[in-house]
Amino acid sequence: MRVFFWGLVAVGCFYLAYAAMMSGYQWFQIRSVIEETLEPRNFRELATLSDVKMRIVREANEAGVPIAEREVSVASADRMLKVNVVWTFPVIVYKGESVLAIPLSVKKSHPLGGRAYLPRDPAFASAISFLTRSRSSGLGATLMNRSQALTAPGTSFFTS
Repeated sequence: MRVFFWGLVAVGCFYLAYAAMMSGYQWFQIRSVIEETLEPRNFRELATLSDVKMRIVREANEAGVPIAEREVSVASADRMLKVNVVWTFPVIVYKGESVLAIPLSVKKSHPLGGRAYLPRDPAFASAISFLTRSRSSGLGATLMNRSQALTAPGTSFFTS
């Protein structure tokens, strides 16, 4: 009987760990969906607040996190877009209803309009990307005159 009891305790602990990991996974999935939606290249395609909301709901469901449209709120105030997603992860379900659930939420603000996400000058951005690009010569010296062995000590699959 003692073995049976401790077996149930172990199964319960494993199930609680599983529920915690799955709720964490869902939180990170929703956060990445919101960040991906609010990236400048994607944000330009969305004309209204309802478009932003529908895209978040669609991509979250595609990512495997079932959320309803009522769980997502998108508002615009003071030249800021405020996204709030509140949902629950069901831990114990009985007859199709959640008996115990973990409440989760993600809040994100994003500036509207202007060039808030771009550097002041396009030439400055071009210079930064040029200087940070890895340039190497036949001898293995990079732009900063460091040896390739110091910056990437692993072997390359592209050597012949």
